[in-house]
Amino acid sequence: MAIMDLEYIEIDGLLYPNIEIGGSEILKNLGKYGRLRLEYLHGFKQEMYRELLFSGKLAEHCATVDMRAFERAERIRADYLKQHPMPEEDALERINVSTQAQMIADEIVTAELIYQ
Repeated sequence: MAIMDLEYIEIDGLLYPNIEIGGSEILKNLGKYGRLRLEYLHGFKQEMYRELLFSGKLAEHCATVDMRAFERAERIRADYLKQHPMPEEDALERINVSTQAQMIADEIVTAELIYQ
């Protein structure tokens, strides 16, 4: 692990590291998969989270994962719907097929891209 030289600010006789989180606007605009990745890193991969945070690459990493995961989920969902076409007349069955496709896509994407 690399040692970083930090600037400090003195407040009431105590020194606090002067850390600015880059990409905070990107973090606010993350999609579903990017937020899941951020929460996973924060909760279970603290060392990787801190490394990305202090290097200023956390927002970029989460945005990249969000984009890749969304694209992968869309491909999986489209492939599922090709194999299981939606019925024309039964609206409830159309909802069930669409929901099933999204659930399968979410499960695969979270296992392959989010929780690794």
